[in-house]
Amino acid sequence: MKILEFNEENEFVDKVKNLNKNKKLKYSILTMGCMLNENDSEKISGMIEKMGYTKCDNPKESDLIVFNTCCIRENAEDKLFGNLGELKTYKKETGAIIAIRRLYDARKAYTRKIV
Repeated sequence: MKILEFNEENEFVDKVKNLNKNKKLKYSILTMGCMLNENDSEKISGMIEKMGYTKCDNPKESDLIVFNTCCIRENAEDKLFGNLGELKTYKKETGAIIAIRRLYDARKAYTRKIV
């Protein structure tokens, strides 16, 4: 995975913002894990809001659902799988985008669980 430089990141945010112009899109971010995850979620939220999304507390009302989870803590992983199973039907019905951050070697397992 390529890590975007600051200028590239801003260009990407601007492109998405233009695509989302005049759309009333909502996002939810579910954070599971440690304090580092909480900090990362705040940063991710800021970026998503720059893209034109409004924060929503209910994932089932969101166009974008972000899971920010810890790959070290098993409890966080269990919560992630539980939430993915619950939101799988919602995704199929609405076309919502589900994104997962902070995965480690288990990416393939998470991808299979979403699809």
